[in-house]
Amino acid sequence: MSVYRYSAGIIALLIFLQCFLPAAVASENILETHEKLRQREQQIVAELIQADLLLDRTNRECAKVQTTLMQTRAQLPTVQEKLTISQNKLINCQQRLSLWLRHFYMEGQTSYLSILLGAIDLGDFINRLALVGVLISQGMKEYNTTIVAFASVKQRTNELGQLEQTLVNQQKSLDIKKQQAITLQQNKQNLLERTRRELGENQDKVLTVVARLHNTLKPLETLLARFEQAPWEQYRPDQMQWLGTKVKAVYKESTISKLLFTGVDQNYAARVSFAGQQLIIQGVNEDNIPFTIAGQLGVTGQNICYKIQSIRIGEVSLSPDLVRLIAGEEGLLYPLGRLMGWRLQHIDIEEGKAILELVPA
Repeated sequence: MSVYRYSAGIIALLIFLQCFLPAAVASENILETHEKLRQREQQIVAELIQADLLLDRTNRECAKVQTTLMQTRAQLPTVQEKLTISQNKLINCQQRLSLWLRHFYMEGQTSYLSILLGAIDLGDFINRLALVGVLISQGMKEYNTTIVAFASVKQRTNELGQLEQTLVNQQKSLDIKKQQAITLQQNKQNLLERTRRELGENQDKVLTVVARLHNTLKPLETLLARFEQAPWEQYRPDQMQWLGTKVKAVYKESTISKLLFTGVDQNYAARVSFAGQQLIIQGVNEDNIPFTIAGQLGVTGQNICYKIQSIRIGEVSLSPDLVRLIAGEEGLLYPLGRLMGWRLQHIDIEEGKAILELVPA
């Protein structure tokens, strides 16, 4: 009887293992597949966001170059008109000088000598000499006027040549930017096609996240891109400290906000603040959803670098992995030139203020 019970127990155990072990393995496989899908979705979101932001930046640079090109082209008629005026003035001066020279060489020498020899006394001779001097000085005046007119034509010609060369360079730059925009747009389409193939029905969820993230990060892109073009000369630092060849300029939150948002036509509310060594950007995106972006601001070579550490949209905080994928290893980089004729070397963020370290450019 005991043998029978033992055998029955063994059989029951085998049935249990046969039924439940595959289920446990399948559950582990499902979790692993789900985690891989989640990671892949995050990677696709980051790639699409980076493509959108880069395309936005290229389109904005393209529009800026196009505006500059139109402004330069508008100067062309004025410069050409000035050159024409200078050329006409030179022609008139040359004609008057030619007339005087012809008079001097053909008639003037004999006439001037006759005038001088016709003097009846010393006083009359001095008067006649003065008259001859006036006639000769008139010729010298015409000569000097011609030289000035020639220099003016040369200057206007150089200005026109430089302007035309500037137009050529700007047109080349515009063509390059347009080609970059076309390439980026094609890359984005390729990413979307790959997303459709990989995710199938899940693509709608991913694309919705991308759209909301894009609308949220647009203000950030515009804000940091304005760092170089901000009207620094209109807003004095709240504090300044001279350190030999360097200058430390302290800007409070309110001053930085005025600097970065002055003259910006924006459809969203936004402000910046400083806390915990982070630059925090808060606002409302185009979908009327509040957002908060926090990260460390720094300088890398000729670029300003923003290393995003957290993104919150509405009540949702993005995972650290997704934030890291969006920001990249080096953070978001923006070209930075001169600020008030100085070069930005370092930025320190403290509670309620930013300290900019500037060196001569």
